[in-house]
Amino acid sequence: MSGSIFADLIRKLARRWSTWKGEQYREDTALLDVQAKVAEGIHRELAGPGGGKLVILMGPTGSGKTEVFASVFLSQWHFRDWFAGRMFMVEPTHALLRQMALRFEVYGGLYGIPVGEDHGEALTPTYLYTAPITITTVDSYAYGYLAKRVDKWVERGALTGRFTMPVGVMMHSLTVFDEAHLIQDEAFLGPRTLSEIVCSLVNAGAHVMLATATLPTALLEEFEKRCHGHVREFHLPAKQRNLEVHYAEETLGPGAVSCDGGNVLVVVNTVAKARRMYMELKERFRDRCNVYVLHSLMTRKDREAVLSKVQDDMRSDRRVVLVGTQTVEVGVDLNFDVLYTEVSPLDSLVQRVGRIGRKGDRAHAYIYRVEDPAPYVGKLVVETEKLVKEGIDRLAFSDAERARQMLDRMYGRDVVSELSKRGVALLADFMDYFRRLHLFAVPPEGEVHIRPSIYIDIYFVDWRGVKGDCDAIPLDCNELYKYRIRISTTPARYDRLSKIVDQIREHCRLCVMKFEEDRCRVKEPKGVSEDRLWYIVREGYLIALCRDISRVYDEAGLKIEEMERAATGRDRRAGKGRRR
Repeated sequence: MSGSIFADLIRKLARRWSTWKGEQYREDTALLDVQAKVAEGIHRELAGPGGGKLVILMGPTGSGKTEVFASVFLSQWHFRDWFAGRMFMVEPTHALLRQMALRFEVYGGLYGIPVGEDHGEALTPTYLYTAPITITTVDSYAYGYLAKRVDKWVERGALTGRFTMPVGVMMHSLTVFDEAHLIQDEAFLGPRTLSEIVCSLVNAGAHVMLATATLPTALLEEFEKRCHGHVREFHLPAKQRNLEVHYAEETLGPGAVSCDGGNVLVVVNTVAKARRMYMELKERFRDRCNVYVLHSLMTRKDREAVLSKVQDDMRSDRRVVLVGTQTVEVGVDLNFDVLYTEVSPLDSLVQRVGRIGRKGDRAHAYIYRVEDPAPYVGKLVVETEKLVKEGIDRLAFSDAERARQMLDRMYGRDVVSELSKRGVALLADFMDYFRRLHLFAVPPEGEVHIRPSIYIDIYFVDWRGVKGDCDAIPLDCNELYKYRIRISTTPARYDRLSKIVDQIREHCRLCVMKFEEDRCRVKEPKGVSEDRLWYIVREGYLIALCRDISRVYDEAGLKIEEMERAATGRDRRAGKGRRR
């Protein structure tokens, strides 16, 4: 088998993607040669004897990891020799899942291979995968394995259901966890729970890949100790980048941002600040460049529209300023010239800097301190700020191996131990559930969490002009999913979630969904009015029918700052009443 076969395939994939984006394909011969050799090596491991493998593909942002693992899977159509009938492409967040789906639709078109998406939603409650390549999320994949993707109903007075366990499909697939470092969390729960799932598959003969630019040793060790010697590492070199990084002692405000130096990316740590920055920069730059915002508290439809507009502007050489949060750190195949960012944990910061100078052009990154480390663990932000102050020139923004060395300094055993203590109870619950999970058996009772946070879905529907009761309104499920916002929360933040929902309820009618063949309707359940928080956490979603949606949502997404301000005001008024 010649590496030139993989070189030719990777070249075709990169050219197709460049053409789709409206860009001229520029070949880096040296990088292409390394990509081909790495792809050939991975293919040899997966297609050869020896059972299941966990492949770690390390490479900095822009080194071509996506083309490598795509070529490994698609090469089967060239050789007509299959080691995996399907592929799961597992993304760390919902926000940019569609972006990767578009990319693989372009890749799959080379051999006429369809691509499907699994957002954890289904038009019919079967949860069957209908395409050889499925783009999904960590949660959807993990809960599929854990048999929590279950359709239940009452029949003749008894609870029954269809318990779908797609483990057989996973066993005969190549699963790729993209940006695998993002399975880390504030309790170090994700690395431990997902390593149990991944290694149970690998040890039984399945093939799994972790693709990442910043994987600390502490996280890698969780997989190595459970996969019993089935782990293989491959490395891609950094692309040469003409990058200058600057640190500023002040905090980041709109006045610091300029759009004179090319396309600009502004990344802040909270949605509320992203909204404020967007509004002020849009007014300030209205005659000079186009300003957009992208964060997790925007509907799926609006996020996709923003990415499409940014891509169109870049193709047309119109200046762009994109304001975002952690959402823009991964999965955005866009190249910016200037970055303005707040300090965040080092692995996050490396990803942010990886969004600029991806084509070798001169780029500048400006890093600003933060007054409040939220939503990150304070210690990680403080340690990163120390590393930045020690010497920006030594920070490994392009070299994956140097990045790991720096990350190992930050994620030392004492820090990992401290974080792990936060997730002891959740890990114990997960392991109890995991050990009671058996093939062909009814799933164990109770909830199970793969990370400390849970997601609540709120679907915003414009209800203007609609007459009749809540349960008389038919909805198109495909359309409904476009208006979903996924809110991440933890038990410690349930009070905040409750206040946000209360504020939405002041302007919208809260309902739930019921399926009727290929249609869905909404109904107003008793539980929403009696104990809203309990119902939301249990069901995981609500539908908000809004006669004036602008009261809760605008062009910059969910009006989170107004909701929090209103909730705080109510708390103060309630407090004064109690004191009297």
